[in-house]
Amino acid sequence: MKRRTRGWLIALGLFFLALASLVYYGMSALRPPTVSAAVAIRTAIGVVQGTNEAGLTVYRGIPYAAPPVGELRWRAPAPASWNGTLDASHFKAACLQIGGALPGTPDEEMSEDCLGLNIWTPAHHTDKKLAVMVFLYGGHLTNGSSAPRLYWGDSLARKGVVVVTFNYRVGVMGLLAHPQLSAESPQHVSGNYALLDCIAALKWVKENIAAFGGDPANVTIFGQSAGAYLASELTASPLAEGLFNRVIGMSGADMGVAGSPGDIPLKAQAEAAGAAFAQSLGATSLASLRLLPAQTLIARGSTSDIPGLNLPNIDGYVLPQEVHARLTTRANAAHVDLMVGIDAQDGATVVGSPMDIGAYSAMIHKRYGALAHRFLAQFQDEGRLATADVAWRTFTWARIHAEQGGGRTYGYLFSRVPPWPPFATSHAAGHGAELPYVFGFPRRIVFFASRRSWKAWRDCTIAEEMQRYWTNFAKTGDPNGKGLPSWSQFGSDESVLNFSDTDSTHMQALPVRAELALMDAHWQEYGREPGATH
Repeated sequence: MKRRTRGWLIALGLFFLALASLVYYGMSALRPPTVSAAVAIRTAIGVVQGTNEAGLTVYRGIPYAAPPVGELRWRAPAPASWNGTLDASHFKAACLQIGGALPGTPDEEMSEDCLGLNIWTPAHHTDKKLAVMVFLYGGHLTNGSSAPRLYWGDSLARKGVVVVTFNYRVGVMGLLAHPQLSAESPQHVSGNYALLDCIAALKWVKENIAAFGGDPANVTIFGQSAGAYLASELTASPLAEGLFNRVIGMSGADMGVAGSPGDIPLKAQAEAAGAAFAQSLGATSLASLRLLPAQTLIARGSTSDIPGLNLPNIDGYVLPQEVHARLTTRANAAHVDLMVGIDAQDGATVVGSPMDIGAYSAMIHKRYGALAHRFLAQFQDEGRLATADVAWRTFTWARIHAEQGGGRTYGYLFSRVPPWPPFATSHAAGHGAELPYVFGFPRRIVFFASRRSWKAWRDCTIAEEMQRYWTNFAKTGDPNGKGLPSWSQFGSDESVLNFSDTDSTHMQALPVRAELALMDAHWQEYGREPGATH
C-alpha cells in the first residue's frame, strides 16, 4: 500500500510539474496576439505604418531596393521609392526559387519583386538606440525567405534588441555572372547580386533604423548555413565596411580556395559558367536572356550541374580576393566581434540516402587524392564528412579571427537533439537544429508536448540561454551575463561552449580537432599552409 501511495504521489507530482511548465512556458503561445495599427514612422524614403503585436511594433515588407525586374534584372539594387504611407503589415513575396524556403515547408508566393525587409522593435520611442540584429537566412543560396514563422524576430526583440530580416535574390537571379553583364557594369563585374542585396539592406538599416529605436552604430549580422557563408564574405568586402560591428556565423563560412572544385569561382570561371547557362537556354544575347520568363531561368538554374553557377565569385570589386586570404592579411582583417559554431552532427541531415561503399570510396579518391586513405579511415560515411567540412570552414574562420581580427572571438557547439523530425528520427543535432532555440519558435509548449517534462525543461533552458547569449553579444560584443554559464573566448586552446544534450551547458575542448587537422592537410594540397594566405 505504501509503495502504491508513493507511486501515486510521484505521478501526481510529475503531473503538477508538467502543468506548471505548461503555464510558465506555453499558455501565452495559445493566445493569438492582439494586432492594431502602429503609429506611422518616417524613413529617409517615405512613411511606413506597421502593426502593434503583443508589446512589439512590427513592420513587414518595407522595400529596401527597387524591384529587380526588366532592365534591372541582374543589376546592382537600385533605390526604392513609394508614394504616400506604405502599409507594412505584410511580408514581401519570396524571391524566385524552386520549392519552399525551408525543407518540408510549402511554397510561398514568389516574385522578382521581392527585395523587402522586416523589423521587430520593442522601442516605443525613437531615441532608444537599441542594438540591432540583422538575420541572413540559409538555403544553399538557391532557396530561402525572411517570411517563415521560424525566422520571426519577436522572441529576440523581447530581449531588448531590434531585429531585422530581409530577402535577397537566390539562384541564377542573384548569382549569374556573364561576360556581357560584366561589360555593361560600370565596375566590369557581374554575379554577386545576392551580396549586393545584403549590402543594400545593411545600408538601409544604417540610414533608417534610428527611426525604429535602433542604434545604427551597433549592428550585428547573424546568418545560418548559406547566410553564414554570406556573412563571412561581407566581413571581407570593402563595400560592407562600417555597416556592422559584430557577426554571428552558424554552421558555415566561405573559407575554401577560390577556383578549386566546389568552391567559390574566380571571375572568369563564373562568367564562363553563366555563358554556358545562357547557351543551354538558346539565349544568344543579354537582351534575349532578360526576355526569358523568370520561372524558366530559375527552373533551369536550380537543376543545372554547371560548376560555379549558383555561387558568388571573386570579382575584384565586391570580393577583391578570396575570403580566407583577405581576412588573414592584417591590413584587411575584420574589426568586428565574432561568434561562430556548428551543430554536432551538421552533416547528418543534409546528405541524401547513404552512398554505396564503392561510390563513396570513388568520390573520396577523386576529391582527396593522395589523402584518400586517411579520409576513408577517418570518415566512414558521407554525413561525418559533411560535418567535418562545415566544422573546418566555421572554425577556420574563428582561428583566423582570433589570430588576426580586431575583436573578440567566441565558439560554440550545439549538441541538443530537438524532439521532432528530422533530428529526433535520426538521433542527431543536425543542420539547423539550433534555429528553433535561437528564434524561440516553436513555442516552448511544444517541448512539453513532445517529450517528458524533465527533458523539456532542458530544452527551455537552452532556448533561454541561447537567446540571452545572442542578444548580449549583439549589445556589447560579450555573450556572458548574470546567471549564464561562463563562456570563454576562443583562443589557442580552441575551447567552445557546448549546449549539450545532457544536463548542462559548459566549456569544453573542440571535439573535432583531428578532423580539422586532416582538412588542413587537404587544403595544403592547394599550396595553402594552415593559416596562410592563398
